[in-house]
Amino acid sequence: MSGNADLLRLASDLEARRATLLVSGDADALAGLLSEELYYAHSTGRLDDKKSFVEKFRNGTFVFRSVDTRVESARELGEYAFQASGVLTLRVLVDGVPRRIVAGCLVVWRQEAGVWRLIGHQATTAQTEPERATA
Repeated sequence: MSGNADLLRLASDLEARRATLLVSGDADALAGLLSEELYYAHSTGRLDDKKSFVEKFRNGTFVFRSVDTRVESARELGEYAFQASGVLTLRVLVDGVPRRIVAGCLVVWRQEAGVWRLIGHQATTAQTEPERATA
């Protein structure tokens, strides 16, 4: 990896790709972006590995309406991994309940067989509220 600007751009691109897949509902493509060693900590404290996260995504436990990650910093973790942090804003149905979540987010990406995959995700809620009907 090279300079910090390049790393921030890579992190932003990978997070944008993940957001697109979450909103699209394409579980198979999303699974391809996730490491077999995934550790996924939700803003609620729920924990998932790859298998449980993809299953919940596939069965509708999580239905993402919008996902926006503003990557604010990134740091190399050796030659083939990095961590990035920023602010995650999303609208999601969780068990059928609409939520708007704003959270601090830390992600870890690692190159596996030449492909960048998400290996770690930790979100800490800054703001969560039920969606309100708009007129």
